[in-house]
Amino acid sequence: MTDARPPRSETSLAHGVLGPLWAVVDLGSARAAARPLTVTSPAAFADAHRDTLARVLELVARIGDFTPGTLAVFDEPGPQPDRDAAETGLYLLLYAGAIEAFPPDMADPAVVDRLLGMGGDLQLTAFLDALVGAAGTGGGDVAATTALIAEAVRAVAGLLGREGDAALRDTFRMWRVAHLPGVLRPDSPAPEEARVWTRAYAHALEDVLGRS
Repeated sequence: MTDARPPRSETSLAHGVLGPLWAVVDLGSARAAARPLTVTSPAAFADAHRDTLARVLELVARIGDFTPGTLAVFDEPGPQPDRDAAETGLYLLLYAGAIEAFPPDMADPAVVDRLLGMGGDLQLTAFLDALVGAAGTGGGDVAATTALIAEAVRAVAGLLGREGDAALRDTFRMWRVAHLPGVLRPDSPAPEEARVWTRAYAHALEDVLGRS
């Protein structure tokens, strides 16, 4: 039987997964910074959570059947320098989908909290969507791979202070609303194989979480 899955671009798939992970490191460093926020250190945050990030990359490799060389791109930017509040605000505004006006008032705690909350929601949802896409094109066992996806999302959510199944459930529900209709609706341009694997992973994640 011919494999119906489309050709894989490991580099593109890896950037799709790692982009939100880079964003979470920035968001996490801002969340961990002293208030009022004057400086953030993504490099220090990444170093403090080296074990978690290493485990996440291991899971990503297994989920997407990535080669070590492909995932080495995560370290390409190198240690990020400390950022002042203004520069941090520009990054957070990007990650949070411009929920605040430009430039955001980083002296206002409500603005910072809003950017962190919305940024976390968007980046975790993007991370889950990219994992499902990588898993689907990889063609692994759905049940086994879903368990790896769930662990990866829990771990990344933990970098933002969001713990356990509650964080996974929230992320799944946001992903289900924001991404599934665009793939599964009859008028979607998504290829049939993408519909099949997306639906399969959505159902399998429901089984992990309990239907809600």
